[in-house]
Parts: sequence; structure tokens; C-alpha cells
Amino acid sequence: MENVGLWILLITICLSGAQGQTVQMDTGKFGFVGAKVDLRCRFINSSPPVKISQVTWQKLVNGTKQNVAIANPSLGVSVAPPYRDRVTFKNGAVRRRTPNLEDTTIIFSSLRLSDEATYICEYTTFPAGNRENTVNLTVFVRPTTQMSLSTPTLVARASNLKTPVATCTSANGKPAGLIRWETRVPGEATTREFRNPDGTFTVQSDYILVPSRETHKETLTCITSYNEEVFTDSVTLDIQYEPDVLVDGYDGNWYLNRENVQLSCQADANPAVSLYQWRLINGSIPNNAEIRDNVLLFKGPVTYELQGTYVCDATNSIGTRSAFVEVSVLDKPLPQIATGDVISVVALLLAAGVLMGITITVLVLKIRSRKDDSTNDSPRKLAQPMRKRPADDIQF
Repeated sequence: MENVGLWILLITICLSGAQGQTVQMDTGKFGFVGAKVDLRCRFINSSPPVKISQVTWQKLVNGTKQNVAIANPSLGVSVAPPYRDRVTFKNGAVRRRTPNLEDTTIIFSSLRLSDEATYICEYTTFPAGNRENTVNLTVFVRPTTQMSLSTPTLVARASNLKTPVATCTSANGKPAGLIRWETRVPGEATTREFRNPDGTFTVQSDYILVPSRETHKETLTCITSYNEEVFTDSVTLDIQYEPDVLVDGYDGNWYLNRENVQLSCQADANPAVSLYQWRLINGSIPNNAEIRDNVLLFKGPVTYELQGTYVCDATNSIGTRSAFVEVSVLDKPLPQIATGDVISVVALLLAAGVLMGITITVLVLKIRSRKDDSTNDSPRKLAQPMRKRPADDIQF
């Protein structure tokens, strides 16, 4: 009977201990590759108190427990070789000769992707037995972002085909980054996501548009979002295109004996124009004409020989484009209006406009006034004079 009582007492103590002792841990923790993170573990030892014999940190891998670190009151602290340089107990009291093992939080330094797992903190106690809890450690990786032109040379073609002009990459991130574009250039984006062998993700996004002269020197901005972080990068489009040509200098008033006339070939091109050529349709350039790069200078007085259609051909490495002007020679110059005369005419027109405005305003006011008067004079019932009856004149 005495043995039975002793067993009942031990069972009662164990049951009460099972209800009183707990291991407190965070449900989940996260950290970034290369950084450090604390994994909290505290033993709550309520009444009746128990003796802590050992604390063991373990990593759960495919259902198997692997030791990470052990704290033993008699044997001290030991860390498994794979973690020896990266795992320490945060509480210095754990490492004392007479340790305090109620707080056995560990610090994980220089995190690696392989550290992502479920970790167990197990307390071995007497007489309550073992108590344990778990924490899930998630390891993130900040991606590296890069933006570049899709090809070294972008050329505007007459075919107007859409082509990738820039690529934005968010590489080796965990979780995957999100990519979006900001630009004034109309186009579309295509995005692809790849899972790497180490569990990280690479995201690539191409911006597609039709290269043209209008998109030259426009800016494309790639914005990558990762968790709450935002990374931006930009490129300026360098679009090569054929010359856009215009012939300038003819004002429609080339008359006989006029001096110092010339034609100028203006071209917008990328790369710059390397060659200008002048020609006269159905004829030859007059002898008194001198070609100076993009300028066709006519020496001496204007004659009828200058008449005709002049063409300028502008060439760069992409192609050749042309523009023309039809030149006519007048017998006499067109009438020129002096600057003072122009000012006088403008002033006269303005004065006439003001006078007309005043006249219209006065007419409108008069019309309104007449309408108001006619309204006031509309037929009314006039008081009729009282007619006296003959009897009214009789005096009594």
C-alpha cells in the first residue's frame, strides 16, 4: 500500500507539472540572407517548481531532428559543427558555471537559405519530463535589380514592327519581386517568372514598342517592389532613324537682280547626317551656285536661270531622305509693308473693333429699353368716369 501511495504522489506531481510548465516561443520568425535573427525560447516554471536538466535546440528536416545547440547545467554549452560560428545563446547566464536556463533564446547570424526550417526548443525537466515548442524560421533574399537596353542599337524602320527595347530584371529574390513600368511612351510589357534551383525567383520584364523618331531620348523607368521596399532604375532610349529633311530659305520673293539668296537643308537625324547632296530636277545646278555642306549659296544677282525644283538628299548610316522646294523668279519684288504701316493697320483694326463693340452695346441697350417701355404701357383698365343719373342733379 505504501508503494501505491508513492506512485500516486509522483503521478500527481507530474500531472500538476504538465499543467504548470510551458515553453514560450514565437509562432514564426523571418530574416534575410546574411542578416541575423533571434529565436526566442523561455521556460515558464510555475508552482510546483521543477529542475531543468537540459535544453536542446533542434532543426526539423524531413521529419528528422538534427541537434543545433545544447545547454546542460553540468556539461555547459555545445553547438553542432554546422552552426558553431553562427549560433550563440543570447542570455549570458546560460554560459555561467552555475547557469540559468529559463531563457535559452539563440541568435542566428549570417543566415543562409538552408537555415529555413522548423526549430524545436526542448526542455528536459525532473520530475515533469520533457516540454517543447516550435518556431518556423523563414529566410528571405533581397533580389538584385538590373535594367538595360534590349539591344545595343535600336533602329526605327518603315515596317513599324514592335520590338523589345528595354529589359528589367529582379534576380534571385525570395519571395519574387514585382515589376512595373513608368513612361510616357506608349507600349506594352511582357513579364516572366522563373524558379531557381536554390528556391529563389528571377523575374524578367520586357518593354515592347515601335521604335520611332518620336520615342528617341524618351525615358523608361522600371520599378521593382519587394515586400515594402521599392527599387527604381531608368534608361533613356537611343533610337536611330533616317533624316527628317526640310529645305528652308525660299521666301517666295526671289526677283530679278536680288542679291544674297540661298537655300538651306535642315535635317533631324540620329546619327547625324554625314552627307548632303543638292540637285536640280530636269536640269543642272546653276554655275553661280556654291555648295557649302547643307547650304546652296547663289552668288551674284538673281536671274531666271535659278528657277526650278531643288532637291536636297540627306544621308546618315541608317538611310537617305529628301526634301524639295519649287523656286520661281519674279520680275519685280512683292510689295513690302513697312513695320510702321503694319502697326498703323493693326491699330486701325483694333479701333474699328472697339467702335463696333460700343455701337452694338448701345443698340442692345436701346432695344431693351424700348421693350421695358412697351411693357409698362400695356393696356390697362382705365377708371371710367361716373355717369350721373338725372335724379342726382336734383337738389332737395
